[in-house]
Amino acid sequence: MSDSSKRARDEDAAEPIVLEDDAVPETDEVVDGEAAVEDGLSEASAEAGIAQLVEAERQAQAEEAAVAEAEEAAEREEPEDEAEPEADAAVATKPAPAKAAAKTPAKPRKPKAPGRRLAVLGSPIGHSRSPELHRAAYDALGLDWSYEAVDVTEEGLPDFIEGLGPEWRGLSLTMPLKKAVLPLLAETDRIAGQTGGANTVLLDGENLRGFNTDVAGIVRALHAAGLDGARYVHILGGGATAASALVAAAELGAERVDVHVRDLARSEWIDPLANELGLRVRVRPFSQADRSLDVPDVVLSTLPGGTITEAVYTDSTRRRSLLFDVAYEPWPTPLARQWESVGGRVVSGLAMLAHQALLQVRIFVSGDPLQPLQDEAEVLAAMLDAVGIDEQGAPLED
Repeated sequence: MSDSSKRARDEDAAEPIVLEDDAVPETDEVVDGEAAVEDGLSEASAEAGIAQLVEAERQAQAEEAAVAEAEEAAEREEPEDEAEPEADAAVATKPAPAKAAAKTPAKPRKPKAPGRRLAVLGSPIGHSRSPELHRAAYDALGLDWSYEAVDVTEEGLPDFIEGLGPEWRGLSLTMPLKKAVLPLLAETDRIAGQTGGANTVLLDGENLRGFNTDVAGIVRALHAAGLDGARYVHILGGGATAASALVAAAELGAERVDVHVRDLARSEWIDPLANELGLRVRVRPFSQADRSLDVPDVVLSTLPGGTITEAVYTDSTRRRSLLFDVAYEPWPTPLARQWESVGGRVVSGLAMLAHQALLQVRIFVSGDPLQPLQDEAEVLAAMLDAVGIDEQGAPLED
């Protein structure tokens, strides 16, 4: 018998304690060998009742805590195929929480990087190989990013950009949008400023940043083909890509450049850019393409695919000069066929497209064209394979 029970019996024997308004018990039951008090409750009975209430409250709290713990464990596991019925949690008994607690906690899932949207814009655009290149790159990088081709005219460009949502990361631009985009940009890199055209737009928050990766694309493609430098360069064409070719010639170390164009009156931009680059440049019509005694190290054709010009090169020049044709559709171009007919070396425009696209991927991933990608060699290999050329820009064997 506990000390409190003994003390209560002694006190009861001395003098009963009567609580006001207590009802008189109907019977004189004997509980645990102790007589019930007729006119009230003994202190022992009161303490026992309080103890029972405390114990019941403790058990209820324990059960509630166990149920809550089981529910939290179930939420952490996040079952995909079947959800636990809510009624089970509501009527859970004490063994059930113990079983739930015994389960091995599920490993926290690695947050999946949110998908981003990108596109190449132009008009027409259906021939573009950029989607193949970029999708191969993002697959190699393990990024859940989409890249599509969208037909956008020069007039429709402002509205298209204005309607882009926060999921958009960047844009690639072809003609005629490289110049048209400049007034829409908050800032441009040095090459875009020099050439007067941006082929890459990074959506950096509310700002639009413009880049030109064409120049580096030309230089990197020529380096991959084995041309480390060029003293004398021919450029065919006078459009936006010709400006990139002129800057590329300067980066290759050219001392002289002949630019052959269809319309001399539309080539006023060439002299100012040549002066800025420190190049000695002559602007001539196509008919005078091969009138020099010097053989150019490289002929850079920036003409659209399928264009037939008055530029005629001798067999000797075609054997000794490297032809870099930025066009790739249809292939081979008329110039490429001329070079191939005498065994001359030709680099397809797909090589430039791949190398400039690699720099675009750098920009879209890190915001910096100079920051190499993780496992960049593997990424470039996947991109080249996607468009069917080898490291030197030559078509892969079927």
